[in-house]
Amino acid sequence: MSKSKQVNPLRAALHGMRGILFFSIVMSLVYGLLKLAGPLFMILVFDRVLPARSRETLVALLLLLTITIGVMTLLDYARRRIMARFGAQFQEGVEQHIFSSQARESYLAKGGKKPAAGLNETDQLRGFFHSGSLITILDFLWSPVFLGIVFVIDPLIGWVVVVGLVVLALINVARNMTQTERMTRSSAAGEAGVGLKDALLVSRHVIETQQMTAAYNQRWLAARRRTRDAAVELKDWTAWFSITASHVALLIQYVALAAGAYQTINGDITIGAMVASMYLARHVVNRAERFLAEIPDMLEASRNWQNLSKILAAPRRPVATPEPVSALTLSQLTVRCLLTKRTLLRNVNAAFAPGSTIEIVGGAGSGKTILAETLIGRMPRASGKVLLGCIDIERLSIYDGATTIGYIPQRIDFVDGTIEENLVGFAPVGAPERLVQIARVAGVHERIAALPDGYQTHLDPLGSVFSKGERHQLALARALYHDPQILIVDEPDTSFRDALKNDLGTTIADFTGAGGIMVVLTRVPLKIFRSTHRYNLDAGVLREIKSDSAPIHAVREPLMGAVRPNLTRS
Repeated sequence: MSKSKQVNPLRAALHGMRGILFFSIVMSLVYGLLKLAGPLFMILVFDRVLPARSRETLVALLLLLTITIGVMTLLDYARRRIMARFGAQFQEGVEQHIFSSQARESYLAKGGKKPAAGLNETDQLRGFFHSGSLITILDFLWSPVFLGIVFVIDPLIGWVVVVGLVVLALINVARNMTQTERMTRSSAAGEAGVGLKDALLVSRHVIETQQMTAAYNQRWLAARRRTRDAAVELKDWTAWFSITASHVALLIQYVALAAGAYQTINGDITIGAMVASMYLARHVVNRAERFLAEIPDMLEASRNWQNLSKILAAPRRPVATPEPVSALTLSQLTVRCLLTKRTLLRNVNAAFAPGSTIEIVGGAGSGKTILAETLIGRMPRASGKVLLGCIDIERLSIYDGATTIGYIPQRIDFVDGTIEENLVGFAPVGAPERLVQIARVAGVHERIAALPDGYQTHLDPLGSVFSKGERHQLALARALYHDPQILIVDEPDTSFRDALKNDLGTTIADFTGAGGIMVVLTRVPLKIFRSTHRYNLDAGVLREIKSDSAPIHAVREPLMGAVRPNLTRS
């Protein structure tokens, strides 16, 4: 049975824009051909117009050259604008493929500064197309033609140009071989400075409250000094080669002129041929110099292309959609620290039917947060499974993950944006009254409404506008907004415990009664809200606590055929 051939997304993107690329190549060929109008004008002026003293011919030739240069101007502008759009469409096509993945593991890789792998490479390739590097390459393809015409005019001038090009190439090779280490140092110093900027943005409160300002300033100055010194060292080194290459190119032109003058004195070529060969030699040298300067960018573009090809060719994990009401099963679950390989969770087994309320009690360092983040699919597992129904939790798509899991972490953070954007998770707000209802259930609506901008108030990542308890209430509203099937609470604070006595207790009773599952991980047992399952977590080992006492706040029996829970039901 034959397998269907997998389409390379990069080749597909180029194939879809082959017309634009072909048109740009044709325009570049025509542009290069029109470049020959200059040398032809010089030959005719010196060898025909001046000896004949024909003013009419001179005016006609000048008019034709003016029209030609005008056409060249339009062609050059058009092909550069076309290449810019080519780069933009290439980026759009590749990014559409990248963002077509629904697997949660495809996004927000640790350490990455963009939402998905491959976006940096795509940006840099678009910049390569937009920068005119391809135009430089296409222009350089005419250099052998111009050099061949120089050899036809006079071989001596041609060999002068060839020797000069070899010298320029050697200078460029020496620069590329010796600047790598300096570029690495400069890049590392720059990244260290960016890291300090990011630390100030994220940890400004810590720096101020812990009196780190003086030490941070010294570290900032030291980082700036290293960045400046590394940049100056790199610039000094590369400037030497760049300046040398530019003056060598200038010397080549003068030597070519001298060789042409020598041949003219000997009577081998005319003055017009000498001037034309000088013009052609200058174009060959200048284009070669620009082409050699683009070689590092071309090599970088080649590496980006190869990296992007590997990223896009990687197999994608298939996603699955869980049933509206499903059981939660932990089977032989083991998690190890990626850095130390120490076992954090050891052979955890548990099964929770729809409608269950699970309370997991453990001290500091027992593994509660590790277990919580494993349940939401964020923590890599060494072995075992976390199943929602018959679906592995890691196979939830980015869309199902948002509507299946509600998570209140121990450390409450926010995304830089408005309160509304944080509560709805950047999703479109369908009905404002729903947002208000959720905030009322969490007990934070009145506090938000008292702000001058209400739900449009800007939040920094720390939520500095609110107290610690209010931040937990916001996190609760955020977790409840999408009517999740599983609600996970890591270390509930006092506001959560107090809310259980009021509307939140009723809401959770409705939630579990409709088949939802709530998991609470806490140091102190919940006294006001008894659970259907109680466990103790110690050193990564989960043990069930058997109890015959009836729950204080009765939870309805699980409804196996119930509809998807609605947490905003009054």
